[in-house]
Amino acid sequence: GLADMAAYEHKLLAYAIEKLQTIEGIILYGNPDLEKRTAVISFNLKGIHPYDVGTILDKMGIAVRTGHHCAQPLMHALGIEGTVRASFALYNTKEEVDVLVEGIQRIRKMF
Repeated sequence: GLADMAAYEHKLLAYAIEKLQTIEGIILYGNPDLEKRTAVISFNLKGIHPYDVGTILDKMGIAVRTGHHCAQPLMHALGIEGTVRASFALYNTKEEVDVLVEGIQRIRKMF
């Protein structure tokens, strides 16, 4: 049912945030209270343009979105040009989160 789907996505979100926080130079955006979030994570890597991160992840077969996500006033207020956004749903797995984290770690080593 819907409650089980939401619970699964929430667990995946918590797992992804825990793993992403281990990456040096990552900046996570969003409410720190996971109970008030959906399974969407916006982030940047210090010193690397979000479009570069997205392009390289795409070449690795990892689908993310980049840009201002129709939130230009927020991006301006944050002093950033955009973010990388990963979204998770019922069909995603912890293994896919691990692949995302590994891809971001590879990008960190490139720059």
